Amino acid sequence: MFQKSYFLLSLLQAGLAQEWKANTPREVKAQEGSCAQIPCRYNYPSHLANQSRVGIWFSNEDQRTLPTVFHSKDHSRELARFRHRTQLSGDLKDGDCSLIMSNITREDAGPYYFRVEFDNANSYSYLPVTQLHVSDFKDKPMIFPVEIIAGKRVNLRCTFNTTCDGTAPTLTWDTPTAVPGSVSNTVTQNGVTLTYTTVLSLIPSPRHQGQTLTCRVSYPTVSSEQPFVLTVQYSPRNLIITVLHVIEDSLINSTDRNSTMIICSVESFPASNLTWRHLHVIMNRTSSNNELWLKLPHATYRKTGDYQCVAENEHGAVEGSITITVDRQAFGEWKAGLFGAGITLSVGLSAFFIFRCMRTARNTGRDHSAQTKHVGRDIQEEQRDKSKQKENKGQEIKSKLNSYVEEDLYENCKYDQGLVYGNV
Repeated sequence: MFQKSYFLLSLLQAGLAQEWKANTPREVKAQEGSCAQIPCRYNYPSHLANQSRVGIWFSNEDQRTLPTVFHSKDHSRELARFRHRTQLSGDLKDGDCSLIMSNITREDAGPYYFRVEFDNANSYSYLPVTQLHVSDFKDKPMIFPVEIIAGKRVNLRCTFNTTCDGTAPTLTWDTPTAVPGSVSNTVTQNGVTLTYTTVLSLIPSPRHQGQTLTCRVSYPTVSSEQPFVLTVQYSPRNLIITVLHVIEDSLINSTDRNSTMIICSVESFPASNLTWRHLHVIMNRTSSNNELWLKLPHATYRKTGDYQCVAENEHGAVEGSITITVDRQAFGEWKAGLFGAGITLSVGLSAFFIFRCMRTARNTGRDHSAQTKHVGRDIQEEQRDKSKQKENKGQEIKSKLNSYVEEDLYENCKYDQGLVYGNV
């Protein structure tokens, strides 16, 4: 009989021990200055369901000293450093004993446990404790990237997530005065996660390219920020054509055969596809580059006309042109003058050689007049042969001079270097 009674008492005690049970984590991490939450669900004997109760959180594992963190009935019992900083996230009658603590400090680190009191005979402390760890505030808001196109309204969204429903963080935008916009804020909840969102709405322009915006999250004593650099896409603009010779406006006057270099540059993002055209023929092209050179090896009158530079990307296109002209009449007069001078020089040299040959022949005849006629005839014939050779040599020199003049008559005219800019 005694053994049977003892067995029934043991079963009753085991059943009661199972009813007094709580579900709390062993560790919780929090950041200084922000909010911390210790999740807690507790069970108690069912016959106490309709009785009033008091929920208490303590911050010391040693139950002989009871520093009170939270008291649901009498807040005056709370330690001064916790007063007005702690609260329960739910209702004790629903079994929710979760503790929320705002404005976390380094001193808040340590063990915490929950106790429920129905009356003096029905109270229970739920162990083991939950250890709270406190670190520096490092959380940052998140900015979601979007495509930014000049002239089109864009909404930049910045969010910050937390699982603590205590002191609410504040999200703000810091923007340069050159980037005006409107701001809206919302808070949503998904399970235990709270999402704070701020949206900046603006219409970007090319002058906003490279401007830095900042989304900042703030608690009473700490804050952090996330920068965002505007990358604005826009169509080509400010097309400039530059040449390496002196010109007036968009006109090049050229009379020589030197090389000419023309440069086309433009501003755009993304980079443009550039094309040089002349008489509807593509002379040069490049892709994803805001600069393109065009080399004209010989700027003769055959290269005259308009040269177009076309820049285009996915957002638009722009075109500029420059005209190259060669004064063909002046070019012909200069050529004829140089050719005539070459002929005159050739004839003069030939006459000089003939004169020298004839003079030599006469001198030779006088010196040998005493010799026999046979010998005199041999000498005269030899002199005539030499004179003929010299005459032929003069003709050869004359021919080479003419050829030299014809081949090189373009080689002595040079440009003065300079720059030109044509804005589109």
